[in-house]
Amino acid sequence: MTRHTVCKRTSSNHIHGKPITNARSNIKLEDLPQDVLCTIVLKLPPKEVSRASVLSSSWRYICATCCYKLCFTVPAGYPHRILERKEYCQRMQEFINNVNAVVRNCHGKLIEEFNIKFQFDSMFVDHLNDWVNFAVSPQIRKIAFYLCPVNLGVLDPDHYIFPFHLLDSESISRLECIQLSFVSLGPPSEFSGFPSLRKLDLEFVDITRTDLEVILSNCCYLKWLSLVRCYVKDELKLDRPLSNLRHLAVVWCDITRIELPILKLDTFVYHGHIVPIVINRDSMLENAQLWLFKANFDDAVSVVLNGIPRVQNLTLQILKLGIEMQPLLNSTCMFSHLRCLQLLLGITLVDINKLPRVVSILRAAPSIEKLEIHFSGGSHLCLGDKGTVDKPQYLEHCEYNYLKSVHMTGYKGAEGQLEFLVHVVEKAPALEALTVDTALVLHDDAYVQHFCGKNGCSNRAALHARSCLGAILSPNVKFCVM
Repeated sequence: MTRHTVCKRTSSNHIHGKPITNARSNIKLEDLPQDVLCTIVLKLPPKEVSRASVLSSSWRYICATCCYKLCFTVPAGYPHRILERKEYCQRMQEFINNVNAVVRNCHGKLIEEFNIKFQFDSMFVDHLNDWVNFAVSPQIRKIAFYLCPVNLGVLDPDHYIFPFHLLDSESISRLECIQLSFVSLGPPSEFSGFPSLRKLDLEFVDITRTDLEVILSNCCYLKWLSLVRCYVKDELKLDRPLSNLRHLAVVWCDITRIELPILKLDTFVYHGHIVPIVINRDSMLENAQLWLFKANFDDAVSVVLNGIPRVQNLTLQILKLGIEMQPLLNSTCMFSHLRCLQLLLGITLVDINKLPRVVSILRAAPSIEKLEIHFSGGSHLCLGDKGTVDKPQYLEHCEYNYLKSVHMTGYKGAEGQLEFLVHVVEKAPALEALTVDTALVLHDDAYVQHFCGKNGCSNRAALHARSCLGAILSPNVKFCVM
């Protein structure tokens, strides 16, 4: 038996007894349990696993029994038309046989991930159930079933009904990542959520608000939640706080309201129609991206201001923008932490000269440092008749003391664009860089290129910007016109 000398430290930091020098334990790394060793191997990059496999026969066996992940994908170009149904079934059967062969050979190995991607047909339900059964039986922590319908033209394609009955308490508590598409989720009434789940990614998933609440009910470690075209047709609402959620994406889910008690969130992504958003007014949000199909500008700003006022970097895109001739947005709420703002606006000729009213969002962001504004639909914008602009009274009391960088694309010299830029330049004493780009980065302006030549209108707009803005800019500002 190995004997160890015990050293005692006195209050004067003197050590009594014989010190231990170069003491080594008889326990070796390979003496650890098999599941612990495989866990270690799975955390190593592939290059290091290869190196470990040549150390000894023991390590070679350990590496051979561990597998990082299994990924199966049907090759592109499989036939789907009715006349090719027989050939399609034959190829799909080959794919199924290959998956089953690999699955049989992987019994007894520890696998980190199981991913499968192919076109779903109701005749493959039994095989999918077998693969789900395999995926939840070993030590697999991440599963992904990317399914898509055979006929994309069907309005309401069949969804694979996820077999919750195949999950036991061990697999439920082990799963850390679940990614599903074209799946129907209907958990049983006694289901209490996934306690170890870190990431949930659902796309084209058939699920109700109640079922989603059940699935998320016990996900206290959830960090990533993404819902893409999951037609909930209800509120997205939870009673329990998601204390560890860092990334939330809700994309075209046909919801009426978002109300989630999230304590801290790094990234929020929303695409869809304008709806009330209530997350956590007291939490700091690093990045927010909102893509709205059609909205009045002040209404969109109010939604963001009421839902995520402490955002630091905001991207707001409105495909069909409306600007009303009403008093500027005056609210006691402020974007007190907003530093970077990116606006992507689809604007019409009717609303382009109302553009200066967009400064309402700048008035609510006293600490803004960087502003980008990009336009689409530039084919109907035109050069203003005047080289100077009138200053509306509602812009007189605006100040942007921290604004350092302004970048506009899709500049066509319209009066509203020029008026907006002149105002910002005059009210930003700390401005360091102004970039005016006549190109449309959102959409190619084929109309202008066809009727005005590729560079005709762009050159005129560039000269317009230089003559109107160059005279009022400080020499300390880096001015770039493209």
